[in-house]
Amino acid sequence: MKKVILNVAALLFAVGIYAQHATPPPPLTAVPSQSLASGANTGESIQNGNDNKVRVQQAGTSQSVYSNQNDGTGTGGNQAFVRQTGNVTGASGVANLAEVLQSGSVNMSTTLQEGDRNEASTRQGQSNTASSGNRAIIRQGTGQNAEDNLARIDQDGDNNIANTRQTYDNSHAWTKQVGDDNKSRINQNAGPNQTDGHGAEVNQIGDRNESWVQQSGNGASNNAKADQVGDDNQAIQTQVNTSLADGGHDGISGNEALVSQLAPGGNQGVITSQLFAIDNSGFAGGLVGISYAGIAFQTQTGSGNDVEAFQGGSAAEASNYSEQIQTGDGNDALVLQNVWNSAAGGNNYAKQNQVGNNNVAGLAQGGVNHKAHQRQFGDNNNAMSTQMGDHNLVNTYQGGNMNVANTAQAGQNNQILLVQKGGHSYSVSQNLLDGMPNGGNVADILQLGPNGNFATDGEDCVFDPQLDPTRPYNAPVVNIADPCPDC
Repeated sequence: MKKVILNVAALLFAVGIYAQHATPPPPLTAVPSQSLASGANTGESIQNGNDNKVRVQQAGTSQSVYSNQNDGTGTGGNQAFVRQTGNVTGASGVANLAEVLQSGSVNMSTTLQEGDRNEASTRQGQSNTASSGNRAIIRQGTGQNAEDNLARIDQDGDNNIANTRQTYDNSHAWTKQVGDDNKSRINQNAGPNQTDGHGAEVNQIGDRNESWVQQSGNGASNNAKADQVGDDNQAIQTQVNTSLADGGHDGISGNEALVSQLAPGGNQGVITSQLFAIDNSGFAGGLVGISYAGIAFQTQTGSGNDVEAFQGGSAAEASNYSEQIQTGDGNDALVLQNVWNSAAGGNNYAKQNQVGNNNVAGLAQGGVNHKAHQRQFGDNNNAMSTQMGDHNLVNTYQGGNMNVANTAQAGQNNQILLVQKGGHSYSVSQNLLDGMPNGGNVADILQLGPNGNFATDGEDCVFDPQLDPTRPYNAPVVNIADPCPDC
């Protein structure tokens, strides 16, 4: 990603990016009718109509369960509960499969799995975009050790909630929601074994959707991707990495986080991100930034991490907000806002805050009335920004030693405030492009050495406070009554 960021000064003038979309995981590896192993449990339940309930509990290894609740009318109201458990040994709790399909609205599904190499898949709505109010929970690693698990939730319609939680090691979660006002939460904690390697992918198509991904553990190599197509969407990503003290230079990659809040359209791609090698062939023509009013909030703790946020804008507005916070060494951060429709759209706000050494921050904005806010605390950091348009603002601060700042603006009535304390270098360029209206630009630079106190170390041009990232996204566990309660 450093190569991408080091070229950030040219991003607006290249006008384009070839962003990544999360690709769905492969199909289920088994069907319930198969006998997966000697003595394995298998089961299939099919219920037609509304307000049905099914509960399946299996203990063992190489088990499979398939539940299909198909109301046929779109009403729904079905409940499904699946639990697969067993100690993690050669004889139980390994390679289990659970698949739940629910049609219609107001369905609830809970799947609990313990052990290794398990798969859980829940589909609600069944491509019925008129469905709504579905709830899905997948919990892997509920009691016994768990690793190499896969969880998938696919929901159609509006006002759905998807909640995935995975503990222990090296699991993958994938959530897709098509519709409006949906919420997705993925929580991956590599404890208590504390190894690394979780992956989380969220794909939301519609308006006012929300995504929240949390990843933690003693290590790195976690990967979080949020792909949102539509307007007024929100994505929050939090990653914690407590090792890699040398900034990821010991051969182990750090955590990676990507938020893409764009929309499908004509091929605008001339710049390729190196953060995620995701197949984009399923989205014809690449991406063009015609979504607006997105919110991306990304925080990373540890070293050797990468974070990216891509946000678009319509011809009339953009109004996106992106905030990136990194604490540690050797981290990279990148924000691109409205660089696809740079002649119009505006009111984007990008904030980057890095605490540590050898960090790199880059951001690019196109349009009018944008704000760029960069803060770096530590040594040997690099901050870069570029804006094309009118009435844009840059506020960059660096504290420490041997830092470098580069900022560029093309247009008129733009302002730059650059403050460096501790021994640095900078470059400022304004009115860069021929053929664009120029003039009325202001640059204010303050540099102070280790013993400097010029003008009382003043700073200015403070923008709004950071976004509150609290998003509960809870989906209640299905409570299925015992059979024959009056017997």
